[in-house]
Amino acid sequence: MSANYDQIVREFIEGRNGSCVLLTEDNAFYKLLRGTIFKILAIRRDCMTIFHEQAPAIREIKDKAGAGQPILAFVERQLHGKPTADFILNVKRLFPDTKIIVLTGETSEEELVFLHELGANNIITKPVSVDSLVQKIAFTIKPQGKLNQLVHAGKQYLGQGELKKVLQISAKVLEIKPDSPAGLMLLGDALSGLGRRDEALKAYEKAHAQSRVFMDPIKKLADFHKGSNDEQYLHYLKKLDKISPLNTERKCEIGRVHLERDELEQAEGFFDQAVKCAIKEAHGYLSEVMSNIAESLFDVAPEKAEKYYAKLLAVKGSSLSKDDLETFNRLGIAMRKQGKWQDAVKNYKEALKVAPREGGLYYNIGLAYTDGKEYSKSAQNFKRAMNSEQDIHKTSASVARNIAGIFIKVGMYDDARIVIDEALTAFPDDSRLQDLLRKLQ
Repeated sequence: MSANYDQIVREFIEGRNGSCVLLTEDNAFYKLLRGTIFKILAIRRDCMTIFHEQAPAIREIKDKAGAGQPILAFVERQLHGKPTADFILNVKRLFPDTKIIVLTGETSEEELVFLHELGANNIITKPVSVDSLVQKIAFTIKPQGKLNQLVHAGKQYLGQGELKKVLQISAKVLEIKPDSPAGLMLLGDALSGLGRRDEALKAYEKAHAQSRVFMDPIKKLADFHKGSNDEQYLHYLKKLDKISPLNTERKCEIGRVHLERDELEQAEGFFDQAVKCAIKEAHGYLSEVMSNIAESLFDVAPEKAEKYYAKLLAVKGSSLSKDDLETFNRLGIAMRKQGKWQDAVKNYKEALKVAPREGGLYYNIGLAYTDGKEYSKSAQNFKRAMNSEQDIHKTSASVARNIAGIFIKVGMYDDARIVIDEALTAFPDDSRLQDLLRKLQ
């Protein structure tokens, strides 16, 4: 771990009286951060507060900002299954100096772009090591390298309305790196603030020409043409949409502009995309609610649990993925509990459309056929399960017993022996597997 990164974090907390505000349900991450700050970095000042709800977290940020304390906020991408996009946007709007690190699992490049667009200063993909955690914090607090530090200072002066100083800093940036998009953006913002719109437009256009995927110049160009040139406004909005396609509000705005231009078909296309984005964003919360309801009913009323699992899959519709296999699995078990083995088979076959090579699905189909005493079909699907997932019979003694028992019942003795012999290497003390082996012999 670099001592330089350690010192940056210490200076932020001890030297500048900085505070860390966490909005998370992840106690493991909280313990990691706490251990890193207090034990590894040996910081003595109590500087951390954790919240499980958004309202008290934003009140804490308001109090700290009001007292002039610098704030580093760690925010889960989803809290209680619900997206925290509005929280991030509100914090950045009300307290723009707050540094935000978003905590997330593995995610797509589109999602990462969207998080930065929301206002995230940095993103931590969990799980994270101590070294990476300290480095991420240091980079968030203090940009590395002379060029980044100049740009950071320029943005601070811009926020304070010190436009002449911004011009000076942009000149220094462009001296170090001619045609720097960040330097040109500072120049354009300063010129725009001074009322020199034509010069500002040229700076923004040059910044965009230097980096086609840097969103800030495109946003400035879109704003520049809003209300005066619909053609150019739409042009830049659509460029932004291509780079960051998960922004629901922008899709609505594109649709609105098309509507004003009497281009109903194009408007409807973007409105439909906006709805899909909104539904996708809401799915996490909806999934958690319905999944929790179904789980609470699972043992006492499987027929009611079935209803909620089925609703959850129906809501997902065309956006079903391998992440939903557990829901398919639980729905199938709820059906089997009621003796509805044919429905369970249909359910698992639907899941195969999402994950056609998932061995566990063939295994579950085999179990459902076993319930219906369709032993030949059961054996066929157990065989498919082993072909798709060669070690499936080694994952659990009960899985091995179920497969081997059916193989014996339909006369597939050689297959049964292979399953039992290999399973006994993983579960040598399982007496019921040993009984099956004796039965074969």
